[in-house]
Amino acid sequence: MPINRTVGRHSRRSVRAVGLAVAALALTSACAIPAGPTEPGPVLSVPSDSTGPAAPIAPGPAPTTVGGGLVADSVSSALPIQARDVRLVRSGGADLALQFEFANDSADTIAPSDMGLDPRTHVIATLVDLPRGTGYAPAPGVGVARIENAFPEHARASTSSVEGIPPGGNAMVTIVFPAPPEETLSMLVTMDGFLPVEAPVQPSGSPALKDDPVLHGGSRVDPADLQVGPVICQSGPDSAATSSTPTRLRLPSDVLFAFGSAALSPAAASAIETLSKQVTATSGSILIEGHTDSIGDDASNQRLSEQRATSVRDAVAVRLGSGFQYRTAGFGETRPVAPNTHPDGSDNPDGRGANRRVELTVETTTEAARAVPAVAREPANTTLLGSGLVPTVPDVRVRGGLALAQVALRNTSDQERALGYLNDGARIGVRPDYGGELSLTDGTGARYAPCAFGPAWWDLVATGSPSFTHFGSDKVPPGATVVMWALFTAPPAERQSIQVGVGGLNATLPAQLAR
Repeated sequence: MPINRTVGRHSRRSVRAVGLAVAALALTSACAIPAGPTEPGPVLSVPSDSTGPAAPIAPGPAPTTVGGGLVADSVSSALPIQARDVRLVRSGGADLALQFEFANDSADTIAPSDMGLDPRTHVIATLVDLPRGTGYAPAPGVGVARIENAFPEHARASTSSVEGIPPGGNAMVTIVFPAPPEETLSMLVTMDGFLPVEAPVQPSGSPALKDDPVLHGGSRVDPADLQVGPVICQSGPDSAATSSTPTRLRLPSDVLFAFGSAALSPAAASAIETLSKQVTATSGSILIEGHTDSIGDDASNQRLSEQRATSVRDAVAVRLGSGFQYRTAGFGETRPVAPNTHPDGSDNPDGRGANRRVELTVETTTEAARAVPAVAREPANTTLLGSGLVPTVPDVRVRGGLALAQVALRNTSDQERALGYLNDGARIGVRPDYGGELSLTDGTGARYAPCAFGPAWWDLVATGSPSFTHFGSDKVPPGATVVMWALFTAPPAERQSIQVGVGGLNATLPAQLAR
């Protein structure tokens, strides 16, 4: 039977069965995001009129290109479907169109909506601007071709998204998102049931954009339900016994603040709420640090970083209460995490985007750590031990301030095996593996949890119950391989390797960091 995707948004988000996702992740009708503490500059790393594919972020051999776009394979060999010719094209000044050919090479009729791309409920897709740590959810539409039984907040998706595609057939699918800043030239494309790929953002007027009725409507703006927000990531103690390891959270600045301003944007409220949910302590100290890029003079950047740290402190204090001691610091441009310029001295907008950030360090007092009720802890997840599912990790890709980990699980048994995976940010600290199914450890006593993206329906940029077998079942057939994936904050630049935690197997696997 098809998976039931008719539950309401908020009840489904409480499950967080993704992202990124990923997952997931104050716009006006213009929909452009303020550039943060610096203005957009020329991007030299990828020509703005490029129609060639960006390097995919996926395990195994690079996917074939079709018509200048990328191919996103199914998350499992059990379901022969592809998103071919994946492309991102600006449509006017306000919108960004994701288009691809949904190719059904299975023996059954399948609609894109069967794979989570259903505007009658919610389109499970998120775009991530990796260097700027910003997520984009599909834009709700007005004046567009309506789909029968769609909710009032119907995402701008083509009618083909709900039409069955016969075996061997294909159909073009269009999903409309808010447009990113002009300096954004590539984004990570994540969709339920498919492996993520990074695609170039092509300019308005590109012949890569094919006409679709959904492109002729408009995007509805709801200040209470914004579609763009920071991807919030954290690291914290590897176990309850490691109380000396602080929890660290990173907030990218671009959607929190307008250019040159320390006043929080409308999108900041959702971001602060998402961040606050990841702080499991109830007392201790919180240090909020502001950072800028190198555009502007030293004194102005220093002042701006201090003011922004203060703004975030005030908002966080309202959410977390008086049990903490709050401190702020500003470092201006003195602590970059990425180069502000290319080796030839030219501007590096992606590097500057990663440097614009606010970081929080949460330290729990020893007394508070001892006061945490023991009943909050659960044993590590071992439900997949002996199941015949064998994990491998090709590598962990680092881009900007984020890292994408992918774990391939091959069913070597002669029986189908259920995963039962759930990446749930609300369960951080409940189990030694953070309560989710994928995590990272770096050997310093810290564990990284999957990133959270508030505006997305799936809430995390990570795959929870992927549609890798027919209609969303989470069972892996004999001999099949499924790839689980999640986004994390990038480990420190000096690290060359990482350990990937795999829930269910109570195991960690070594992986190289591909930077």
